[in-house]
Amino acid sequence: MKISSGKKIITFVSLIIFPCLLNAQDTQDTIKQPSLQLTLDKAIEIALSENPTIKVAEQEIQKVDYSKKSAWYNILPSLDASGQYAKYLSPASMAMMGQIINSPTNYTAQGGLQLSLPLFVPALWQSIQMTTLDMQLAVEKAHASKITLRNDVTKAYYGILLAQDTYKTLQNALDLAKDVYQLTEKRFEVGLSSEFDVISAEVQMKNLQPNIMVTENGLEQAKMMLKILMGLEITQPVEVSGNLIDYEIGIDNANALDLSLKANTDLRQLDIQQQQLQKALAIQRTQRMPTLAAFGTYGYQGMANRATEINFGGLPIQVEKSNDWYSQGLLVGLQLNIPLSGIFTNTAKEKQTKIQISQLAMQRDYLEENLNLQVRAALDNMKTAATQAESAKSNEKLAQKAYDISMKRYDTGMGIMLEVQNASQALTNSQLVLGQAIATYLNSKADLDKILGIDNP
Repeated sequence: MKISSGKKIITFVSLIIFPCLLNAQDTQDTIKQPSLQLTLDKAIEIALSENPTIKVAEQEIQKVDYSKKSAWYNILPSLDASGQYAKYLSPASMAMMGQIINSPTNYTAQGGLQLSLPLFVPALWQSIQMTTLDMQLAVEKAHASKITLRNDVTKAYYGILLAQDTYKTLQNALDLAKDVYQLTEKRFEVGLSSEFDVISAEVQMKNLQPNIMVTENGLEQAKMMLKILMGLEITQPVEVSGNLIDYEIGIDNANALDLSLKANTDLRQLDIQQQQLQKALAIQRTQRMPTLAAFGTYGYQGMANRATEINFGGLPIQVEKSNDWYSQGLLVGLQLNIPLSGIFTNTAKEKQTKIQISQLAMQRDYLEENLNLQVRAALDNMKTAATQAESAKSNEKLAQKAYDISMKRYDTGMGIMLEVQNASQALTNSQLVLGQAIATYLNSKADLDKILGIDNP
C-alpha cells in the first residue's frame, strides 16, 4: 500500500509540474525568438504576400475567373439525357361493357437525348463581354488594395522611425540634463552655484522622463500596427532599421512630379463600372431581339407484356410474354423565338439604366475634383514640410552652437543656469521639429503616391 500511494503521489506531481515545464519552455522559445530586421521595401514585400486583404482580393479574382468560364460554357452545345421506367406492381384493369379486363402490361419505359446549340443569341454574347469587365474590375480592386496597403505600411514604417528618433532625441536631452545636473551639483558643493540651480537642473531632468516613457509606449504601439498590416504575429519581435534623417536627401522639388490622375484606382474603377452599365443597357436592348437555336431530339418508348390470361366477354384470351418497343425517332430543326410582349417593361428598365449612367458620370466628375484638391493639399503639405525641415536643420546647428557656448560660460562662472536650460530646450526642440518635418513630408508624399495610383514609387 505504501508503494502504491507513493506512485500515486509521483504521478499527481508529474501531472502538475510537466505542463508548467512545457509552458516555461514555450515562454523561453518566445523570448529567444529572433527579431525580424525590416527595411521599408522588405516590410512592403511581406505585407503584400501575407496581409489577409490581399489574399481575399486574389481569391475574388479567381472567383470572377470561374464566372467568366461559366459564361463561355453557355455557347457550347448542350446535351441532355432523360429516361423513365415504370413497373406495374399489380395488373392494371379497365371496365368495358360490364366486364373487368386486366391489362397484360408488365412495365413501360421511355428515354431520349436532346441536343441544343445557340446560333444567334445576342444577350449571351453581351453577357460574356460583361464577365470580361467583371474581371477587369476585380483586378483593379486588387490593385487598389495593394496601393492602399503599401500606403498604410509606408506611413506605419515612417511612424516607427519618427518614434525611434524622438526617443533618441529625448534620451540625448536626458543625458544632457544629467550632465548639467551633475555639474551644477559639483559647483554647489564648492560654493559656485546656488541651491536653486541644483533644484532647477534636477526638475528639468525629471520632467523629461515621463515624455520618454510615453514615446517608448508609442513606439511599441507603432510596431504592433506595422505587424498587423504585415500579417505577422503580435509576439514576433521586429527591428526597424534607418533614421528619418536618412530620407532628408529625398526631399526634392515637388513641382517636378507628374500629377496626372490617369492611374488613380478610384477613377479607373468608376470607368469600368460605367462600361458595365453600358453593357447592361446593351443586354436589356437584346431582350427585344429574336433568338435562333438549333436542336436535335432522339427518343424512344416501349412496353413489355407478361404472360397472362385475359377474360374478354367470357372468352379467355392467352397473352404471351413479349417486349414490344413501338416508338423511336430522330428529330432535328431550328427554333426561332421572337419576343412580342414585355417591350414597355424593357423600355422602362433601359431608362433606369440610362439614369444610373448619368449619375455615375456626375459622381466621377465630383470625385476627380476632390482628388485634384487632395493633390494640391498634399503638394502644399510637402512644400511646407520641406521648408520647415530646412529651417529646422539650420536651427539645430545654431542651437547646438548656443548650447556649447552656454555650457562654457556656465562652467567658467560667466553664465547662469537659465541660459543652459534655454539652450538645451532649444536644441531638443529643433531636433524634434526636424524629425517631425521630415515625417510630414514623407507621409504627404506617400498620400500623393496613393492618389496618383503609383504602385512602386
